Amino acid sequence: MGKTVCIYPQDATTDFLRPLCNHVCATFGAVEVGYDTSGDDDPMEIIFDEIKDAETVFFLGHGMSTCLYASILDNVELFNKENISFLHGKRLFLLACNSNQFIDKFKLTDAIGFGFLPTSEEDIERTKRYHKLDISMTGILDVDCFKAALVQCLINTLSKETIDDFYLFKERMLFNTCGGIVDCLTNKISTNYRIVADELYYMYKDIIFT
Repeated sequence: MGKTVCIYPQDATTDFLRPLCNHVCATFGAVEVGYDTSGDDDPMEIIFDEIKDAETVFFLGHGMSTCLYASILDNVELFNKENISFLHGKRLFLLACNSNQFIDKFKLTDAIGFGFLPTSEEDIERTKRYHKLDISMTGILDVDCFKAALVQCLINTLSKETIDDFYLFKERMLFNTCGGIVDCLTNKISTNYRIVADELYYMYKDIIFT
């Protein structure tokens, strides 16, 4: 396996992804790079320089159909129509809201993308619905339950074998998502555990492979 880079713009909204980033770096020997504005060097250029010779790129952060963010708090876009060429010719794992639409829009290949991911109370207030599911009454405990299950599903799924075989990834992800749903329904960790279980179902349903 060639060079692997894990782009992880860590802030208060993505802290929950730290165990997943650690797993990616340990499993794939990935180089971690974030959006660090504390130094003198341009943090965007650091990221671009790191991925230019990478074969595989993991992105763990925020996104929408038109961009992936370096910082959603500061509204700084990392990848968009102006620089999408940086991602061409690479195997991509894009864990971000609506990265499935981002992949479709820019016709990216050899990529895994996700749909809407309700990982904050702001997400819930903004959208109110997840497909046909009313999520407006869910609270922070439900959000935390979803985030923990999402991260665990991905840690249990991602391996050198599954990243090279999207069909295998899909099968393992289905198995682990079902396990997360059963755990959620059995242990009743959060108040609206049935809604969280449905959210996990839609999370899996929205994953695309190109």
